[in-house]
Formats: sequence, structure tokens, C-alpha cells
Amino acid sequence: MTQTDTPQEVTLWQSNFITSAKYEMSALEKNIIYMVMAQIRKEDTAEKVYLVSAKELMLLTGSEVKYADFQKATAKLITRLLQGTLANGNFLQTTFVSSAEYLKGQGLIEITISPKIRPFYIDLKREFTTFQLNIALNLHTVYAKRLYEIFSMYKNMKDKTFTINLLDLKQRLLLIDEKTGRDKYEKFTHFKKAVLDPAEREINTKSDISFSYVAIEGNKAGRGRKPVEQLEFTVTYTEPIERYSFDDHNLPLFTRLTTQFNLRKDQATKILENFQPIEINKMLYDIHLKVINKEVTNIGAYTAKAFGF
Repeated sequence: MTQTDTPQEVTLWQSNFITSAKYEMSALEKNIIYMVMAQIRKEDTAEKVYLVSAKELMLLTGSEVKYADFQKATAKLITRLLQGTLANGNFLQTTFVSSAEYLKGQGLIEITISPKIRPFYIDLKREFTTFQLNIALNLHTVYAKRLYEIFSMYKNMKDKTFTINLLDLKQRLLLIDEKTGRDKYEKFTHFKKAVLDPAEREINTKSDISFSYVAIEGNKAGRGRKPVEQLEFTVTYTEPIERYSFDDHNLPLFTRLTTQFNLRKDQATKILENFQPIEINKMLYDIHLKVINKEVTNIGAYTAKAFGF
């Protein structure tokens, strides 16, 4: 389900069950899921098909992705197993996606989500996580994306300092093979270098959240350095207020407004001066969907009107 805190943002919602569950996924797979989440509505039927535009996703992330990579990602998504314990004590195993169909020559993917996963995006009365679409899309590493979701679960809580067992966190990220018990990053220094440090750099510089952590060692008897058993995180949430002023840094979005959406250069400049980038991308995403659904014929005139010109 997609709702907006303000007109400037697209807020994604999901149950804390998904946030805390165990599953493996690549960064591209996560981005495809985010694009689907942005379209889910409570009134959707179980058979609802969601359109993901490969071109739109690349424009929103500023990354070029090969068509074959999309096909590999959706093939993996259909098999990705999510596991977790429900509030009633039941243990659920399900997948995110039940099918993916590529529309020939259109660059569009039709996605259907699994029936068991759907309630965790729409029936959200308590214990849910919210985070920003544009931020989530533009975190490059999958660990930064997963940790951003986890930290977003705590951002509105009174106590923003919390402890996570290191083994539990690794299991959530599927870094421990369930069959062999092999830990991908057995040494904490390796886990820190491969997971925590890159995520900290990305989240603290690119998102509405920043975090710090303290490694807590166990009470293992004997001499020598004791193994890290827990991580104490402290999260700080800051409402983004930055607005665009037009310069060379804004050129990709300026080019998108004038080419893909057929605006005059003066109109594009005014939009960059008066709207936040996340607001621009959200509105362009909505307009693009209307064009795909043939609700809009003159994209330039419709876009200009949508932005008040």
C-alpha cells in the first residue's frame, strides 16, 4: 500500500513481519519489489497485476540495467523464500512474487504478488514500517536497503537505541547457511567491512536516517578477545527539507523533464527550483503510469498542468 506523508514524498508501508523476516535478495530485486509496493492499494483484488517499467526504474535510480539482468532478477524473485514467526506464533514460509511477464517491445513487466504476502502490505493497523521510496531505490547495496528498513521501524519510537543479537541479524540477512551452518562472515571484522561499514556510509549520507552502533562482546571465559554477540544501534531521524536549485548537478532530471515529459526548458527550470527531487520523481512516476494506461495523450501539457504551469 502506498500513502504519502506529504505531497513531496512517496511513503512505502510494510508489516514489521516483513522487516524482521529472513530472506535473501539482490539490490535489483529489492528495487523491483519497491516499485510494486508503490502501486499496492487496499482495494486491489488478489489477482491484481502491477506494472513495473524497466526504463522508469533506471531513470529513478540513475543506473543502467541490462534487460537480461531484469529477467534474472524476476526469475530469482519468484523463488525467494521469506520465513518468519507470526504474531499468533505460527511460522510462515512464502514467496514475494508469484509471476512475472515481460510485455514484448514495451519494456514493461507485469508482476503478480503471492497471496500470502499481500496482507503484510495492506492490513496495517499496528506494528508496521514506513520508509521513503526514492531513498530506498537509491541505496546501492542490498545490506544498506535491508538495514534502512530495519532502522525505519524504530524511527518513530521514543527509544531509538536498541540491541540486536548479531547471530539473529546475520540470519535475517541469510548470511548463515541453514543447511551447513556456515557463516559467510564468521569474523566480526569481515562482517563489519562487508555489511555494516558500507551501509553506514550510504544510509548516513543518502537517507533521512543516520545511525551509529556499538559492538558488545560476550562473556566467554578465558583470555583473549571475546567474540561480538550483540550490536547496540542508535538511530536518528531527520525530515529531509532540501530543495532543488538548478545547476549542472540537476542535469539528469532536467533532461528527463524536457525529453521524456516534453516540457519547455523554462518550465523544467521552475520545477527544479520549486519542488523537491523526491516530489518530482513521484509525480513523474504517476504521470508515466497514466501514459502507460492510456489515460494521458498529451504528456507535455498534462505534466505542465500537474506542476501548476
